Amino acid sequence: MAVSDPINTGPSTDDLLAVIQDFSRYLRFQKTLGFTRYDLSPQSRAILDTWGEKQKSARSTPVFHSHGPASAAIVIVDSEGTFFSGPVGGLLKKILAAMKVSFDGVSLCNASDPAAVKNHVQAVRPNTVIALGDQAAKLVTGRQEPLESLRGRFFTFQGIKAMPTYHPLQLLENPALKRPVWEDMQQVMKIMEPGHDR
Repeated sequence: MAVSDPINTGPSTDDLLAVIQDFSRYLRFQKTLGFTRYDLSPQSRAILDTWGEKQKSARSTPVFHSHGPASAAIVIVDSEGTFFSGPVGGLLKKILAAMKVSFDGVSLCNASDPAAVKNHVQAVRPNTVIALGDQAAKLVTGRQEPLESLRGRFFTFQGIKAMPTYHPLQLLENPALKRPVWEDMQQVMKIMEPGHDR
């Protein structure tokens, strides 16, 4: 090996943190589906159970992610930050298809950094914002009430109408929530009709 050759030190700390976070989400999702039999040591369970709080304190600046077209008619703010992979993504795609909206035509962002979410919505200037889950709902409404008391009505976020509603993960846990979400999405569809005044 030449002196100038880079030394492969393996994955970075950020890479390992991302893997642990993904694994923690995966196990939580499996648990919601009833799959609770997995062989982990008590130490590993304790790390995964407290991972969210440890990660928040370990990072001074929340990690903000977004993707989708810059001219999207809808910005979806995701409380979970998973960008809708697996069954959760499949359910969101079905909801959007029922609304006659392409999944590729919406802009997605997570709710980790309120200032970044505001900047993202200002940059995209969508027709509407959909806030999925508790954290996103509190961010776009500026209120701390439970999600069930916020959903079903529009709030104004950065000058845009914003609809808070349940997250697809919550629908998988409790299918009875599908009806209220569809009612919320019907309201969104109405304000997206051509000629509707924002």
